[in-house]
Amino acid sequence: MINIASPLFILREICAKDLFGVLERLAEAGFKGIEFLGLFGQKPSEIRKKLDSLGLLAIGDHVSFIRFSAETGAVIDEHREIGCKFITIGSPGESGFPGGADYSRTIDSLNRIGEAVQKAGMRLLYHNHAGELKPSKNGKSILEHLMDDTDPGLLYLEPDLGWIKIGGGEPEFYLEKYRNRCPVVHFKDFIFSDASKEKYVFRPTGYGQMNNAVLLKKVLSFEKLPEWYVVDHDCAYEGDIFFELKISLDFFINLTKLYLHY
Repeated sequence: MINIASPLFILREICAKDLFGVLERLAEAGFKGIEFLGLFGQKPSEIRKKLDSLGLLAIGDHVSFIRFSAETGAVIDEHREIGCKFITIGSPGESGFPGGADYSRTIDSLNRIGEAVQKAGMRLLYHNHAGELKPSKNGKSILEHLMDDTDPGLLYLEPDLGWIKIGGGEPEFYLEKYRNRCPVVHFKDFIFSDASKEKYVFRPTGYGQMNNAVLLKKVLSFEKLPEWYVVDHDCAYEGDIFFELKISLDFFINLTKLYLHY
């Protein structure tokens, strides 16, 4: 069983005006899960009620590092009420990265928050962007240090395969290294728009230059399969957002059917 979720990042401006209308359209498109980007002013209880009525699951939400650190209990309580299985913590910022003045505090905070989330029956995730692929000490990337220096039972990786590639990393390397620590995987697609590979434009999943077939094959080799796959998409530019999310979903459904058949 492959569970596919939609992110709300690309829909954030529409969600701010009509979150429940967005959820209705995503359920109609065929998504099974939703990854939130905040609650858009809605009460957790009302969100849970709406999700239940649509047959949708809240797989998780993205919460800033500062808020999660300062209001750990409150963050956990509201997401437990929504029914989230995961909560994703935001970047600690440059000073909280390896070599920064606050790095040791970052690791302590991630372990502390992860333990609290675990006790509440959920799991804490870290979602990368391109910045975490920068090299740090010992030949490792920032992302590797964050994952290697935290308790593997308290912090899990939510790899964004597109951002890894844009950042200069190899998605297969990170999938292999953290193969039993990736309960949620983001399949993001894009194309480099210049020869220097410094400029890029996002595309629906399956319509860019990511080798999604190879990456899915790698993911399906995990001893612990991901519980959710997010067909991530950051910007539709002048295109129809809902159409692009729908063709991303259809592509990924067909790709998984092909692999599960063979």
